[in-house]
Amino acid sequence: MRLKFILLPLLLAAPLSAQENPLPGSTAPAGAFYMPAMPAPILPPVKQDPTKPVRYEEGKASLSGLVLMPTAYRGRGKNAIGLGLDFNAAYYIGRLYGKNTLAWTVEKTNYIDRVGLWLLSADSKMQVQTEGKWRPAMAAGVQGIFMFRDAPQPPINGTFNLTVKATGKKTDTFANAYLVLTKRLHPKFILNAGYSDGDMPKVIYSLSEFLSKGAINRSYNRSETTDVQIPTGMLFGGMMWLPKKDSPLGLELMIPQGAPLRPVLYNLHLGTLLKLNFEISYLTFKGGWDLMGMFQFRYNYLPR
Repeated sequence: MRLKFILLPLLLAAPLSAQENPLPGSTAPAGAFYMPAMPAPILPPVKQDPTKPVRYEEGKASLSGLVLMPTAYRGRGKNAIGLGLDFNAAYYIGRLYGKNTLAWTVEKTNYIDRVGLWLLSADSKMQVQTEGKWRPAMAAGVQGIFMFRDAPQPPINGTFNLTVKATGKKTDTFANAYLVLTKRLHPKFILNAGYSDGDMPKVIYSLSEFLSKGAINRSYNRSETTDVQIPTGMLFGGMMWLPKKDSPLGLELMIPQGAPLRPVLYNLHLGTLLKLNFEISYLTFKGGWDLMGMFQFRYNYLPR
């Protein structure tokens, strides 16, 4: 009993240094023990499973197509297996400027000429593979296009008072099937590549009177009545940059395979810069080139 009365005052008078020091400004009473908070454990970063689809924040802009040709995405960039349906309207207003080195024509420079070509299309696709860390998204689909003109193409004045007239057909329908791959190298940078089989090369030949049947035969020194065969295979590709998630800029290439005069169409998607969805197209062919202006609008119907 006497031992308790001796030890109790010694314990109460023990210096604070023998206990845990409170933090500065602490209201803990003297002699109270203070247990500091343990630091949170550092967890290793979670690695992206390459077998699972990646997720990106969807904006308001359509990522299911560049200009005329599709991507493997659906809607605003939905990366999931399923169906997609787009409606696209493009209007090639006219030639801004063009040059050629063709020997049979006396018109070497052309500018401010009407094209007046409308392209109304429906694009239905099935995304069959989602995009992963390393693999691209893949889709297969079909396009149906209704084309009509609101102005005839101008005739071409040739040598020896020869005049070459473009086709007078005002309406036509086209269809093609395609397979396309799309991959994001960066959340703001997308690459696109594919192959189509069908009538899409005929659309390219409708954009310039220098690619009409009569002009092609003159370029190859053939009779104007000779039939011109336009192949059905076409490579297409391009890239898209999203400086803002709702303002994509893009470049699209369309390259028919084994086609007469070897035309290549470049569509520049600059609508977010120039407003009103006004685009620039550059058409090059053997012996010349044309710079054209166009309007383009894409509407995503499915997925909502």
